Amino acid sequence: MREPRQITASQTMMSIFNSMIGISILGLPRIASEHVNSGAVLVTIIGLGIMMIGMGIMTLLGYRFPKTSFIQFSKQIIGKKLSFLFGLFILVFFILLIGFITREFSFMLSSFLYPDTPMIVLVGAMLIIVAIATRNDITTISYIHFFYFPFLLIPLLLLIVLALENVDIRYVKPFLGNGNTFSDFLQGGLTIAAFPFVHIGIFLLTVLTPHTHSPKNAIRGSLLGGLFSSLLIILTLFVTIGVFGSMEAKSPLWPLYVLTRMVQLPLELLERLDILFLGIWVLSAFTTILSGYLIIIYTGSQLFNLKSHRVLSYIALPLVFGAAMYPQNIFHLFELIELVGKWGLIITMIYPLFLLFIALIRKKGKVMK
Repeated sequence: MREPRQITASQTMMSIFNSMIGISILGLPRIASEHVNSGAVLVTIIGLGIMMIGMGIMTLLGYRFPKTSFIQFSKQIIGKKLSFLFGLFILVFFILLIGFITREFSFMLSSFLYPDTPMIVLVGAMLIIVAIATRNDITTISYIHFFYFPFLLIPLLLLIVLALENVDIRYVKPFLGNGNTFSDFLQGGLTIAAFPFVHIGIFLLTVLTPHTHSPKNAIRGSLLGGLFSSLLIILTLFVTIGVFGSMEAKSPLWPLYVLTRMVQLPLELLERLDILFLGIWVLSAFTTILSGYLIIIYTGSQLFNLKSHRVLSYIALPLVFGAAMYPQNIFHLFELIELVGKWGLIITMIYPLFLLFIALIRKKGKVMK
């Protein structure tokens, strides 16, 4: 039986925001600086601009096919066989991606909180919690995002405000970097557009849109969620580069976490703010992995014509766990995330663009006015 389509625009916005403010942004200043030095802010804007294009394509598809899932309307556009093949690629891609994100989260926990806890325990605990949470219906999961939204937004804004007083504007100049070419910015922008949170944010729309009040709500919520999260990501990167400089930001694996160890509340109300922010990063990892895991089981249920995504909640767990335990070390993990993420651009941007193009030519779906 079909669930009530009652997700609001604000819930869509908050779900996308929570999914994009994930563990991956902790290392974003390092990766952006490695590509273009002090041009890190500009290359991040380019990368997130590419993301917004992908999100726009997905919202247009959702508007043309408001009552169907991504897998369902892809069958209408290109046929069952091709859509099934691409659906398998999507499924494998997100299994790998969510596995790698979970492993990165576990690496961070192991580094700062639980150095003596086996990695297998940290990975398994998070995946079990997420698997249980995804037993809920889509609307309930959107309420989970709604509930956690302020617990992510307020601390992030607080971090930006507290760090601003330590920003040296000279560290973010020149804005184009030193000796960078157009190719450097393009490659850097594509690398950032290939970040896990980008793929999850874009593809989460395929899960939420069929359950919203109306296609317009989905469009409004998705664009607001994408723009709002992009703005916060750019601001956090700006203050991180402004405090450390692009050269210093290349050293730590997670520069943004290092920043949380430097900021202090007025009157020294709390001596160790980094402990508070570490809890926030754990929460952000949970919401991101939750959304990604939901994409896996929802896509799988649509691909194999199952009655509900709940059927796959526990079946998908060993597959994601296997992907999480594959990387040999943290550097191997980062290489795999970048490699899989760049290939994922075909799935989350080029393939939807292809579907939209064919739908327009063949006049499939609802005509946009």
